Amino acid sequence: MKRAVKILEILFLIGMLLMCGAVILAGNGKIPYIFGYRILQVVSDSMQPTISDETCIAIKQVKKEEIHVGDIITFVSEAPDIRGYLNTHRVHEIIQDTESGETLFITKGDACMAPDEYPVEYEQIVGKYAGELPFGKWIYRGIIFLTDRTHYFIVVIVPLLFCCMSYFKQLIAALLGKEKDAS
Repeated sequence: MKRAVKILEILFLIGMLLMCGAVILAGNGKIPYIFGYRILQVVSDSMQPTISDETCIAIKQVKKEEIHVGDIITFVSEAPDIRGYLNTHRVHEIIQDTESGETLFITKGDACMAPDEYPVEYEQIVGKYAGELPFGKWIYRGIIFLTDRTHYFIVVIVPLLFCCMSYFKQLIAALLGKEKDAS
């Protein structure tokens, strides 16, 4: 029984450290790759019924040649209402710019009537849709829950403080124990 509790404590600590690492990495405005994939939250219903809103998806970085009509891509949008934010839509058409010769991707949300007004350049593409995460809605709700500072403090910071206090207590006990042995 004690061994099972110790294993659970270690797993909890590892989970907390991984969560803190992800928060630190995501805190600089960049979404980290995990085994070649990025995990994103879906906040709109523009891709219904293919992708549910309020869920999490995985995207994978791909080369330009790997993107075809019908693929779902995530890109940095140039649309004025969401400029600079990520958008996930289906490739509706691939065209060549007559002036620059550059490949442009015309996208469209599955729930939208018309294609997006602004074409997407390859440099704007973050990745290609790889799938919806299992339990994606629960993960999404957990992320939303943790974005509240009070919840984050209670769920992440307080347990980390207790872990640190426990380790400091063990360290002090070990140091005092060594000093008693030396005298």
